[in-house]
Amino acid sequence: MSNISSPNSVDITPTPKILRTLGDIPFEIWQCFAELIDNSLDAFADAERRGIQIPTPTIHVYWSRESTPSQDREIVINDNALGMDLASLENAAKAGYSANDPISHLGLFGMGFNIATARLGGETDFVSSQKGDTKYTGIKINFEQLIKKRTFIAPVINEEKEDSNDSGTRITIRNLKDGIYGQLQKKLTQIRRQLETIYSPILTRNKVRIVLQGKQLSPRLHCVWSDSRYVIRKGEKVFARKEIDCDLGETRFDTQKNRYLSDDEIAEYEIHETPFPDHIVIRSRRLKGWIGIQRFSDTTQFGLDFIRNGRKILVNDKSLFEFENPDTGTKSIEYPIELGSTTGGRIVGELTVDYLLPTYQKNAFDTSGRAWRLTAEAIRGAGPILPKSRKAVGADGENDSPLGKLINAYRRPDAGTRTLALPNPVARDFYKRFISNDQEYLSDEKWFKAAQEADRDRGEGNQRLTPVNVGETPSDDVDSYLANVTSGDTSSAPPVQTASSRVVPPVVNSTRASLLPLSEKIESASGLYTYKSQIVGMTVTVRCMKNGHNIRHQDEKVPCVLFLDGQEVDFFYDPQHSVLSEYPISPKQLLLHGLAEKFAFRDTNAGVSFSTALWGLIDNHLDEERINHQSLQERAGSIISNIKERLPELLGHRFEAVKTTIQEAPREEEDFARRLLEEAPNLLELYQNCGNGAEQTLGYVCESIIKRLVSKFPEEFFDSKLFNLPYTTLKIGDPATRERLRKIPIDRVLSYITDIASLLQGSHSQNKHELLRYANTMSLMEGLVQ
Repeated sequence: MSNISSPNSVDITPTPKILRTLGDIPFEIWQCFAELIDNSLDAFADAERRGIQIPTPTIHVYWSRESTPSQDREIVINDNALGMDLASLENAAKAGYSANDPISHLGLFGMGFNIATARLGGETDFVSSQKGDTKYTGIKINFEQLIKKRTFIAPVINEEKEDSNDSGTRITIRNLKDGIYGQLQKKLTQIRRQLETIYSPILTRNKVRIVLQGKQLSPRLHCVWSDSRYVIRKGEKVFARKEIDCDLGETRFDTQKNRYLSDDEIAEYEIHETPFPDHIVIRSRRLKGWIGIQRFSDTTQFGLDFIRNGRKILVNDKSLFEFENPDTGTKSIEYPIELGSTTGGRIVGELTVDYLLPTYQKNAFDTSGRAWRLTAEAIRGAGPILPKSRKAVGADGENDSPLGKLINAYRRPDAGTRTLALPNPVARDFYKRFISNDQEYLSDEKWFKAAQEADRDRGEGNQRLTPVNVGETPSDDVDSYLANVTSGDTSSAPPVQTASSRVVPPVVNSTRASLLPLSEKIESASGLYTYKSQIVGMTVTVRCMKNGHNIRHQDEKVPCVLFLDGQEVDFFYDPQHSVLSEYPISPKQLLLHGLAEKFAFRDTNAGVSFSTALWGLIDNHLDEERINHQSLQERAGSIISNIKERLPELLGHRFEAVKTTIQEAPREEEDFARRLLEEAPNLLELYQNCGNGAEQTLGYVCESIIKRLVSKFPEEFFDSKLFNLPYTTLKIGDPATRERLRKIPIDRVLSYITDIASLLQGSHSQNKHELLRYANTMSLMEGLVQ
């Protein structure tokens, strides 16, 4: 260590304790591995830039078996890149030193190696070898010895090398810190999942293998709808996947300080006509990638992934789903709004932002600079995204940004093709098959079929109409429907059938083979069923009988039949049978009952009863029929929000008459005004003066005002303008008859809105029967609203 060298200067070189202190920086184990993996990836990238091909580039990360004595356990990270000489290795081990170009490399600050190794253990062997070398050469870093000797000088070590043609770098960490080995064993799956997530872009290219504890990492792909799927919003197709390629311009970047120059700093050079030094370069800022719609909703597993040089820095980031008011600094969540706490969101994406500057932990970006602001605006546009929020702050027009279009078109998760969504329990089941690499569920064909089935279940697409059974040979000739009619003397008596000649028809039982062509598979209900997760289940194919065809057993029509072949089950049901059409029983309930019998018989030696199997099946597979007060309230709020959002376009051309209707109930108008004052004060004057844009205030009315507006202006709501019920198209009878008929759809909708308002204002103490009523109301209303 140096001493004071002169009266005017002091040596402030830190002691070697600082190296061990780096181990106190809060890095998770997977982050430590990632720092060391980054160095290997940079080495492979350098070889590729130099045009040198490495056969099967591979990075191995592994640690000792549990049978190894604790004092001998070690962690090893090695690669087969080009390797380094001793001088390069010496620099790589120096804290704060980085020879990397910060633009194209993953490693940036020269601290990753030191933090990662110090976090994991007390001693590190860092060796490397180049092609042609006869041994591995490197250094041993032992913190206790360095501190004891008060020196930063580490001894050089050599290790044997089997093949002189091999090359690469190996890091061996020993004297593992307390708790590290236990976490490795306990969190192996979590560590693997995290590394597969952040390196998915690199793993997808299949250029580098990363092997963790003997098992190769695989990319964790997003489960999204294909780019050919779309929904319609305001007459425009909004596709489920949007490609982004946006040039955000060029600016000056300091490669030594790893930062962008400010406009003032650039101007200083230009004003004085001073040439920029070599380390200040022109750097382009290009945003590339995609955003799209996930095939399932989740309360946490959604958001945008931001990628820098192949590694994901931000995963499932939701910051761009918020709008920050520049005047007040307050933030408001714009997505997900409807069913956000129970169902969640489904917008995801992968965006390459090589130009953004990550923090030293590589789990965030510097969001204070202009580069981030330009990125955010390119993705989500300026101002709020939701139409109602834009009007509240005085923003003009729609937010046509990539994210804005997706949020406005896909924010409602109602099951069906109109929103490109599945019932969430079905979607979660399909996703399990997707991540298990079930080929039938990788594409979105079966998913879309399940969305179509949801349309049918809600009575959309004319599915409620039963087609006429025209028989096998349709004809207008009545005689063709009469048996054994022959031409000739019509007065002759028909032959008398004797008892001996009478034929007893055989008993008819439907078979699997006979039912298959008369039915269609229900993707959303088919799958693996079990009453307990660790018990071997049965793979069930559910099939619905086509209209006009039924199931027979002992010559009687039956609602369903179940065929078992080993662990494979075919379940057929007839939706027209009275048990299903006239009673509150679903096909899945009948299926679970049948499966419970089969499981109880199969597992009787294990003491499994019918009731035990049935309870388990209900708990595992009937989630969509579970009554949950919170989710019902969120569904109710979603319906009301949708109606409010549509009011300006429906009633804007009659605003003065609408305002008069609102004023007929002074207390309701007062509450309406209070809401405007709190949420959109700039709209209050428009309402008072009936100014241009005053119709936007209708997005803030209460449920009671909605009811009065529907009752007062039904012609603006029905006939598929908002509700899929006829009104002006009802032209039967005299005026009095038409008036009575037209009152029926109005009363129906008003009763639904009354139930919804009651649910939104009610408490959690409502009983099961009340919640069942509300659930039915939600389903009926969701089927009516366009």
